[in-house]
This record gives sequence, C-alpha cells and structure tokens, in this order.
Amino acid sequence: MAQKNNSVERSIIIPMKENPVLLDKVIQDIQKTLGEKLKWLDYAFGRSYKLVEHQEGGGKFIYPAAYVGKSEYASLLPNDQYGNFCWFDIYDAQNITQVVQSTPQFTFSGAIVFWFNLDTIFADNDAMYSEEVKDEIIRVLTTPGLIKQTGRLTVDKVYERFENIYKGYSLEKIYNSYIYSGQDIQSMDKLFFMHPYSGLRFEFTITTRELCQRYIK
Repeated sequence: MAQKNNSVERSIIIPMKENPVLLDKVIQDIQKTLGEKLKWLDYAFGRSYKLVEHQEGGGKFIYPAAYVGKSEYASLLPNDQYGNFCWFDIYDAQNITQVVQSTPQFTFSGAIVFWFNLDTIFADNDAMYSEEVKDEIIRVLTTPGLIKQTGRLTVDKVYERFENIYKGYSLEKIYNSYIYSGQDIQSMDKLFFMHPYSGLRFEFTITTRELCQRYIK
C-alpha cells in the first residue's frame, strides 16, 4: 500500500483533549490507532455534528461536519481537500447500565465513515481495490488493545453504497428519491462517486465505563 498522500491540504489540525472521558476517550484511542496503522489515511477526524445549510424556498441541506477548533467546522461531505479521511457518526441514545459497586457502564452505537482515493493507495488502477481497503480497516478495528481504557468495540455492519455511507444526511434522501433541486449534487456525483473515489461505513457498538468514580468537591 502507498504512503500518505503528500498533495492534500494540511492546514487543518484535529484537536485532541488532554484528559478525555467516556466516548471522547474511546474515539481518541481509535483515531490515534487508525492514524498509526493505516499509512494511507491523511486525516482521522473525531465525531461529526449535523449542520444545516438553509436554501432558497425554505429547503434544508443537512451534512456532517467535524469541529476543528476556534469555532470552526470542516465539512465531511465527499471531497479531495483532505485526501483520505475518516470520521465518527454517533447515534442517540446512549444506554446506561448501573453496575453494583462500580461506575455506570455506557453503551454507544455509531459508525466510522471512510472516504478515500484508491489511486493514492494502489499503483494499479485497472481494478477496484475497495475490498482490500475494507480488509485492512477491519483488521485494525479488531486489533486487541484498540481501546486503552475499559471498553470493547464490536463491528456490526459494513456499508459501501454511497447513499448508505452518508445515511442520516441529505445525500441519502437525494439518492433514494432522485431529488436534485436546490443542491449542487450532480457535480459532486460526477467527481466523487466513481473510481478512483470510494467509501465505506463501519457500524459499531461500544461498551465502556470510567475506571474510577469522579467526585465534585
């Protein structure tokens, strides 16, 4: 596999917390491991947030974005500004289980979404190598010790159709209903939804808890 793409825009610095807890701690553990193990991955963003772009006529375009500090967000729609990147989509609700003589146990569900340019990973462009990328990602996500604190990640499903990769956002609705009015999606479709671009969505379940009880003085 190729090394990281040196031609991507590198002005974004992904912020990391010094003492994260619960879900933030788990996500940062996974971010760091993905960045270390996947040599072709340029950015491992944290959790995404749903932002809304209001349009003429009252329409809304909902898209995922990552917080990158200083009150700024980076759009996580398919693009070639960040090279090969991934991000976390966390679902509501988060289940809490009370544990006798211990801290509560939290169960989260969500997905890690990857968007990549196969030409920057493989020299051979005469075939589609998305299965090889899928295999490499699964191997990393199932590595023992991926989560440093008490916790466990289980990969439940993998999606690779474009409307499913961005499910829960406007791209999914547009592709399922073939509605293009109000959005400049056709140009995105021609640019990013065919070779060499590809994407994967890994849905997961995470169970975790803090090792010690925190008290407020």
